[in-house]
Amino acid sequence: MTIGGIRLRANSSAAINSGNVFTVLISDQPNACQQYGHYPALTWTTLTLVMAAGTTSPTMGVVVPQQGVPGPGQVVGALVKATADNPPIANLNVADGGVTWKSNTDLSLTIQSMDVGFEGTTDRLQATDLGIPHCTPQ
Repeated sequence: MTIGGIRLRANSSAAINSGNVFTVLISDQPNACQQYGHYPALTWTTLTLVMAAGTTSPTMGVVVPQQGVPGPGQVVGALVKATADNPPIANLNVADGGVTWKSNTDLSLTIQSMDVGFEGTTDRLQATDLGIPHCTPQ
C-alpha cells in the first residue's frame, strides 16, 4: 500500500505492552520485534501506533494528533521511512480515525478494525483482523 507517497509493504509486526499501553509496529523489515529500539542498516519503513486502552470491550481507540503518551482510549503514531539512524526521508503522523483491538492471553493483539488517516494526505489505512505477535524487546 502507498500512503502519502510512502510505500509500506508489511513483512512483519510486533506488539509491545506496558500496562494498558500497547505499541504496535508494522514494518517492511523481516523482524519488527528486533527493529524495536534499533535502526536497520538499510532503508526501512514502519508504521508505529501507540494505543492506550480505555474502559470499553472490545478496546477502542480514537486517533488523535501526535503527543507523548496517549490518554485512555486514544491512539497516536506515525508512518516513517528512513535509512539507518539518519533523519527520516518521509514522516506522516496519524491524524484521525479509530482502532479496535483485543488483547489476547498470550500478550499478542488482534486489531479487529483500523481506519487511520494521516496528516498531509487523503490516503487512509484500513484493515481488519490483523494478528500482531507479542514482542519482548531485546
